[in-house]
Amino acid sequence: MGWVRGNTLGRGAFATVNAVSNGHDPLMAVKSAPLSESSSLRHEKSVLTLLQGCPHIIGFFGDDVTTERDGHRRYNLLLEYAQRGSLHDLIHHSSCGIPESVARRYARSLLLGLRHVHANGFVHCDVKPQNVLAFDDDRVKIADFGLARKSGLRGDSGCCGTPLYMAPESVLRGEHGPPSDVWAFGCVVAEMVSGATVWPSMEVEALLFEIGCGQPKIPEMMSKQGKDFLSKCLVREPEERWTAEMLLDHPFVAEEYASGGCTCAVYSPKSVFDIGEFSDSSTGDVELDGYATTSDSSSAVDRMQQLANTRRPDWSGDDWILVRGADESPVFTSEEENQREVVDDGLCTTNDWTTRNACSLRYVVLLLGLVVLVLFLGSLLFKRASVSSSVVFSSSDLNILRDRAQSRTIQSSKDIAQIRRGDLFPFPLTIRPEA
Repeated sequence: MGWVRGNTLGRGAFATVNAVSNGHDPLMAVKSAPLSESSSLRHEKSVLTLLQGCPHIIGFFGDDVTTERDGHRRYNLLLEYAQRGSLHDLIHHSSCGIPESVARRYARSLLLGLRHVHANGFVHCDVKPQNVLAFDDDRVKIADFGLARKSGLRGDSGCCGTPLYMAPESVLRGEHGPPSDVWAFGCVVAEMVSGATVWPSMEVEALLFEIGCGQPKIPEMMSKQGKDFLSKCLVREPEERWTAEMLLDHPFVAEEYASGGCTCAVYSPKSVFDIGEFSDSSTGDVELDGYATTSDSSSAVDRMQQLANTRRPDWSGDDWILVRGADESPVFTSEEENQREVVDDGLCTTNDWTTRNACSLRYVVLLLGLVVLVLFLGSLLFKRASVSSSVVFSSSDLNILRDRAQSRTIQSSKDIAQIRRGDLFPFPLTIRPEA
């Protein structure tokens, strides 16, 4: 088939993605790599061919080899075009993540895609927001199967994927199975809601250590259902982690919730003039001071035109209440003036003797509070200095520390340096050999 390469949509570690257009709107996306470096794309093509037919997996239309203007030959995969970009774009274009109601729909769509992948005997191995594409029909689809592999392989090709989304068993034992995809999926859901990754920014070595020994935090802003859902995804032991099939039955992504909840028509006004949609159940009309508006008004403009007319308001009458004249100022009685409190530059000043003493008492209490705080901080610093200077370890103590370090799956050669720097303990240690 003939096609023309358009604008660049993105670049990855193994390929470049361009739009394929007819001169107006993009028709497809083409993922390309030099022919001599196309092994990853050829592998992806073989996986996508077996996974087609699922609406939650990116569409695949074929592959070919082209010769570019510079004479270089490129291998190309023709894929479905995602109008809204990646899930990563949606998350980070918002100020603090996407609404949980939207995250529910996206999570269900991703689970349906993962269930299809796992049912066909594959593991994606690189589930992350950048590899999830968003479409105009408010659906998301799983893409980028360059690292996908058959289920059941253990440690034969090492640790693969993106560190931020790796599961503990992948880091510690090189295991990549369906549970590792579910862990990565849980990290993606947490990032959708919070707008931030589950692990803080750090060096790769430190990050892998945290994944191997730590536990990611579930976003506090999530609902009770959402927190329970993530607790099933982010279980450290892969055998205890829920599968994609099990997670689809969780209330957080149950179909009635993920599809938007109640399907009954409930109208919400868009402005103070948007009142025509509300009607009394008995009459179907709303009467507003002689102006009738019905629920079949076609637009806000029509309703505004109904309200606007040539009748002028009637300002005559003797039932007006004078609040303050144009040249008048508020008048206080002598008693009100005596009790009135004035705030000037943060100081409380008043003519009342009782209120004046109360203000003075506030300052005394504030001053005493500051003194107590200073004494408390000083005692903490003194204790800190005492602990730092009094802890001394001998060579025999170091053996104990090595044993403890080995129980944390840390290499002993790096242990001592970490212990000397205080990385593994909450206080600095002074280490010297026995006499």
